[in-house]
Amino acid sequence: MQKVIAFIIVILLAITSFRYYKNITPKKIEQSNSLKKEKKIDYKNIELSYIIDVINNGSNRLHFPDSPMEGGFVPKEKAKDVACYILKLRGKPCKEGFSKDAPLYFSSNCSGCHGIDAKGIKGSYPSLLNKEFEGLKIWLKE
Repeated sequence: MQKVIAFIIVILLAITSFRYYKNITPKKIEQSNSLKKEKKIDYKNIELSYIIDVINNGSNRLHFPDSPMEGGFVPKEKAKDVACYILKLRGKPCKEGFSKDAPLYFSSNCSGCHGIDAKGIKGSYPSLLNKEFEGLKIWLKE
């Protein structure tokens, strides 16, 4: 009787593992591959590329412990402007410059979490003014 119960448990574990692998893993691989295809890195201006990618695709894949951000708060065509504005807040130049409405997009879409001054909310949302972006190294390894 114990052998039958052990056999049933093994079969149930195998079925559960197969379902998990079949249903979840391909989705994660597919999502990861699609993000890799989308990622365009300008190595001369790596911070700009990183900011644009996070604005468009979110930070949830970077495995931040608290409050991962979904992408798409800013229209894709405005992501570069907002990224350049963020670089300006960091005291860094952006060759492309940004439109007049970039500060408005930042204040209406980003400042609720990162603050109007981009200093973040300690423990919940990161500062955008840190010397190095928290997820940049993880992002480069993706």
